Amino acid sequence: MLLLFIVSTLSIMLFYSFLITVNVHKTLDKENAGKLLRVLFPSYFLTTAILSLLALAYSLSIDKIFDTVLLSLVFLGSIISRQYLVPKINKERDLQISGKTDSKKNFAKLHGFSVLINLVQVILLFILLIKNLSG
Repeated sequence: MLLLFIVSTLSIMLFYSFLITVNVHKTLDKENAGKLLRVLFPSYFLTTAILSLLALAYSLSIDKIFDTVLLSLVFLGSIISRQYLVPKINKERDLQISGKTDSKKNFAKLHGFSVLINLVQVILLFILLIKNLSG
């Protein structure tokens, strides 16, 4: 069961990161891509939070402490991204569009931090996948 939660979370993260966002930016102009991603990313982070929380709860119930710690980090990353970073990123993007020049730097920093969190989550999930596949 734990492996199913890990694979599900990792699959969704890879699908969004490498297929959805890339194709949205390739297909849509910058304005419409931004509008679509503003709708998709809160749902993405909520989905990864729910799946990682389920995995965390299950790993805790079967006394897999290492897995629980890593899954806690994955869960926290999704919550921080959804509840804190996404609203700030959207605000900075809106300010950037309205002509506030320092918002471009703030947007880039926040977006970069969001990408870093996502990358760390994927790495943690790969570690868990390998660990749980090898027994």
